[in-house]
Amino acid sequence: MKEDFKKALEGTLGRKPIDRIVEQVIASPALFADLYALTQHEEEKIAWRATWACEKLSILAPSLLINKREELMQRAMQCPHDGMRRLLLNILHHLPISEPINVAFLDFCLHGMLSPTESVAGQAVCMKLAYAICRKEPELMSELEAYLENMEPEYYTAAVQCTRKNILKKIRK
Repeated sequence: MKEDFKKALEGTLGRKPIDRIVEQVIASPALFADLYALTQHEEEKIAWRATWACEKLSILAPSLLINKREELMQRAMQCPHDGMRRLLLNILHHLPISEPINVAFLDFCLHGMLSPTESVAGQAVCMKLAYAICRKEPELMSELEAYLENMEPEYYTAAVQCTRKNILKKIRK
């Protein structure tokens, strides 16, 4: 089946092939291992598309990815490809936060939400992940609030500013 997935991922980019793969894995969870292995394929296009399918699975069948959470954090922190990193972060955002929290990953998220080199989507998901982690460790919430308050909104896009504003509202409730 791994070869079938690989062929589908090599084809024309689009939602339909990804959705078909996701449907197959949901119908037969044993196929997940084959798909997940392709997220680390040497051909970037295949790895990126397999990760895209896993992102969809993180919403529809998160239980398939929970035992990969620590590995996904490490991969996100080391990933040089912006699109792949964003997908890995989105997967992690859809999964429950692990306890105890991964402090290195929290630091990565705090840095990523402020980094001008991170994509807009990457900054926003880093901010959301940092908030989710800090909810598990409430004594860290004041640190996150300070980071968000000290951000200079004019240096960030409207999407990042909106995410910041919404998280600050949640913190101050």
